[in-house]
Amino acid sequence: MFGCTHYTFYSVRRWLIYGGAFALLSALFTFQPVLAASPQTPQVSNEQDLKTVRVRFNWHHQFQFAGFYAAQMQGYYRERGLEVEIQDWVPSARPAEVVRAGEAEFAVGYSTLVADYAEGAPIRLVMSAFQYSPMVLLSHERINDLADAGGKTVMHQHNMQVMNLMRQIQKLSDQPVIEVPATGRLEDFIERRVDLYAAYMTNEPYRLNKLDVPFFILDPKSYGSQSYGDMLVTSRYFARQHSSQVQAFRDATIAGWEYALANPESVVDYIMAHFNVVKSRDALLSEAKLTRQYVESGNTPIGDVDVAKVKATAASARDAGMISEVTYRNTDWDTFLFQPSSLVLTPQEQAFLMHNPVIRIGNDIDWEPFEFIDPSGRYQGIAADYLALFEERLGVTFEPVKEKLWAEVVGMAERGELDMYSCAVGSPERQEYMRFTQPYLSFPMVLLGLKDMSYIQDYEQLNGETVAVVRGYWSEETMRRHYPEIRLLKVDSVKEGIEAVIEGRARAYSGNLGAINYAMNQHGLTGVHVIGQSEQRFELAMGVRRDSPILFGIIQKTLNSISEQERREIYNRWIRLEVVNQLDQQQLWKLAGSVLLLALILVALALVYRYQKKRQQAYIDQIHELTYATLIDLETMRIVKASDSFLRLTGYSREDLQALNYLDLSTDQIDSHRQEKILTLLLEGKRWRGEIQGRKKSGQLYWVELTFTPVRDWKGEVRQVWATRVDISDRKKVERLSIQDELTGVYNRRFFNQQFPKELSRHQREKNPVCVAMLDLDYFKQVNDYFGHQHGDQVLVQVAELLKLRFSRSGDYIFRMGGEEFLVITTMPTPEAFYEYCENLRHAVSDCAIANPDAPQGILTFSIGAAYCDSDESLEAEEVYHRVDEQLYLAKQQGRNQTCMI
Repeated sequence: MFGCTHYTFYSVRRWLIYGGAFALLSALFTFQPVLAASPQTPQVSNEQDLKTVRVRFNWHHQFQFAGFYAAQMQGYYRERGLEVEIQDWVPSARPAEVVRAGEAEFAVGYSTLVADYAEGAPIRLVMSAFQYSPMVLLSHERINDLADAGGKTVMHQHNMQVMNLMRQIQKLSDQPVIEVPATGRLEDFIERRVDLYAAYMTNEPYRLNKLDVPFFILDPKSYGSQSYGDMLVTSRYFARQHSSQVQAFRDATIAGWEYALANPESVVDYIMAHFNVVKSRDALLSEAKLTRQYVESGNTPIGDVDVAKVKATAASARDAGMISEVTYRNTDWDTFLFQPSSLVLTPQEQAFLMHNPVIRIGNDIDWEPFEFIDPSGRYQGIAADYLALFEERLGVTFEPVKEKLWAEVVGMAERGELDMYSCAVGSPERQEYMRFTQPYLSFPMVLLGLKDMSYIQDYEQLNGETVAVVRGYWSEETMRRHYPEIRLLKVDSVKEGIEAVIEGRARAYSGNLGAINYAMNQHGLTGVHVIGQSEQRFELAMGVRRDSPILFGIIQKTLNSISEQERREIYNRWIRLEVVNQLDQQQLWKLAGSVLLLALILVALALVYRYQKKRQQAYIDQIHELTYATLIDLETMRIVKASDSFLRLTGYSREDLQALNYLDLSTDQIDSHRQEKILTLLLEGKRWRGEIQGRKKSGQLYWVELTFTPVRDWKGEVRQVWATRVDISDRKKVERLSIQDELTGVYNRRFFNQQFPKELSRHQREKNPVCVAMLDLDYFKQVNDYFGHQHGDQVLVQVAELLKLRFSRSGDYIFRMGGEEFLVITTMPTPEAFYEYCENLRHAVSDCAIANPDAPQGILTFSIGAAYCDSDESLEAEEVYHRVDEQLYLAKQQGRNQTCMI
C-alpha cells in the first residue's frame, strides 16, 4: 500500500578538406588516468586506537535507528576503529547545522537536507537508511480533496514531503495552512491541539490503534512527493579530512541494519535497556516489522543512494519552494554524495589550506569552452569544472578574475598578484615566475582561413602575411618566437580573431582548435575552415607561483586525484563531436587538372594525399570512438563499420552485428511511418537528430541522442549514413524516475497533474472522445492487515500489470493516484464500448481470484468510476476529474465491485 515514487556539447564541427586533415583527438583531449586505492576498513582492537565520533538522531529512540544500535551492540563500530556516542534528539536542532558546527560528526535528517546542501550547507550524504520515506500526515477526519486541508494546523519538523504537500494545499485553498513546530508528543494530536500531525507509518499509527484513537492518513506519496528517508550526513570538512572514518562508520551501520532486520527482538531489548524509550516493547516490535520494507527495497543495497533519485528529490524541493529553479539547475548534485578520498595531504599542506581559504586564480574571461565568465558573472568552462572538484576536495575557494582581459591577467601574475594560473601553457616566459603541473588538456594549434584557401603545409608559407592572434595567448608567443616574418594582428578574443579573417583584416587566425570551433558554433561564424596545423600544441596545465611550493604540491596532488571518469564527464559536458565530411570541390578540380597536365605532379600529390588521408583517418577514428559511431548501409540496413566504443556500449561483437538489421538494436518506439520520414530525409542529404532508446545484447535498455549524417558516394548519391551518439541514459533515468511510480512502474500522480490537461486538449484538438476511469481496489486495507504490506505491494504490482495489458495502445495512460487507486485515460468509439471495456476489466480482476479473506466475497474486487467525454465537449481537467471521482464514490456507496459511468 505504501509503494513510492522513486525519483529516483558545444559542438566541435570539423571540416575535413583535401589538404587539411590532421590527427586531432590524440590530439583533442588527453589526460592521465589516476588509480585510486579502494579504502580498507581498519580492524582495531586496541582501546587506545579507537576514534570517538558522535551521531545525532532526529527523533526519539526507537527501531527507526536500529542499524546504529545494532552496530554498537555487536561491536561493528569498534571492529572498524570507532567509539560511537549516540546523542539524544534535540527538537530545535537542524542536522546540517549540527555537523557544520561540530556538535556531532554525523546526523540523521529528513530529505530537506537536499535543500540545505543546495543552499550552500557544507555537508555530504553518507547513506540513506530508508529507500523511501514512511512520512505521512495523520488527520482527525478524512480528506478527499487537498483544498479541504486549507486553514488547518500542521505539526511537522521541517519535512520536505509535508512542505511540498502544504504548498499544493495552499494553491487549492484561500485559507493559509498554519505550521506548528514539532514537539515529539503524540498527545498533541490525540488531544486535538493540531489538525494534522507528521508521523511515520512505522510508528504512530500502531500507538493510536492501541489507544483506540480514530485517525485518517494523508500520504504525500499519493500526491507525487517522495524521497529518501533518514538520510545520514556529515560535514564536508570531516568527509575530506577523515574519509576512512566516514567509510568505516557507513560500513558498520549497514552491517548493523542487516543484523537488526534479522534479529529484531534482541535489538529491541538492547534499545530498551540502554536508551530512554517512550514506547512499549510491543510497539517497537511492530515498528520493526513495518520498517523492513523501507530499508530493504527490491534489489537495492541497504543504505544505497543514487544521484538520480537525489536530483528528483531536489526537484520536489524546488516544487515546494525550498530552493529556486536557478539554484536547482546550478547545483552539482554528484558532489553531495560522499566518496572515499584518494587524496592524502600532509599536515603542512592541511595547515596551508586552513590559513589560505581563498586561492586567487589567473583565468581568461573569454576563452570558451576552457574558461569564461558567463553573462550572470559566473566562472564557467572546463577549467572551472576542474576547480569545482578542487574546491570540493580541498575545502577552499578559488577566486577568479572577472573583468580583466587575458593580457592584463598575465601582468597581474607576473607581479605576483595571483596565486596560480587555472588553464595555461607553460611557456618559457611563464615558467620564469610560475611552476606548472603536468598538462591535463592537450589541443593542437591550428590555422583558420577562408573557405577558398588551400591547405597550408608549413606556417612559413604565410611569411609576410598577417595572422590574427589573441593578445597574450601562448599562440602569440609561439608565432613571435618561431615565425618572426609573419605579421601579427593582436586581438582581444577568439571571436574577434575569426572575424578578422572573415572581414579580410587577416589572412588567417592561429589558435586552439577547441576554442575556435566553440566560438564558431556559439556565434554562428561561417565561411571559414581549418587550413593548417602547427607542430606546436596547447599543453594546458595549472601554474603556481614559484614562491609557493606547498600550494604547488597540493594542486598537483589534487589534479592527480581526479579520476578518468571525472575527466571524461567534464569533457563530455563541454565537447560534443559531430562527423561532418565535406570535400573542397574547387581544390579537387585543381588537383585533377594538375594530374592531367603533369604525371610527375600526380605521383607527388598521390603521396601527399596518402599521407594526409592517413592523418585524416586517424582523426576521424578517434572522433568515432568518442561518439559511439557506426556506418550503416541504407539498402540492407546492416552496420558496415562499428567503433570499439559502440561495441562496448551495446555488448555486441562485430560478428554479432553483421547478422543483425540495424533496427533490431532499437526498441519498438520508431513506427514504420516515422522510419520512412527519417529515410526520406537522409536520402535528400539532410541530417537527422533525435533521442532513441536502444537495447544492449544483454537486454538492458539505454538512451542516446542519435545523429544520422548522410554520406554521398562519387555520384553524389546517399547510400550510407554515419550514426553518432551521445549517451543520455542518466538524464533519461532522472526524467523517468520523476514521473514513474517506483512500485508498479505506471505513471505517478505528479505526471497525471502535468499530463491530464494536455491530453484533454489533444483529444479536443483531434476531435476524439476521451475516456477516463478511476479504479479503486475494494477492501484493500484488509489485504495489508491480513497478509502484510509486502504482500499488498505484490498485489498492487499484479493489478498494474493487468492494467498495462488492457491499456497498451500508444495513446493510453495509466496512473497510480495513491495507495490502491489507479486512473486510466483512453479513447473508445462509443460510451457503450467504454462501459463494456470497464466491466470486462472488472471481471478480469475478479477472475484472478486474488485472496482477500476478510472481504465479503473473499477475493479482491474493483470499483470503477468512469466518464465518457465527447469530442465536441470543452471540459476542464478539474471538471472531468470531479466527474469520475463522483462516479467512483457512487460505485462504492452502491455496494462496490461495479462500474458507474457518466
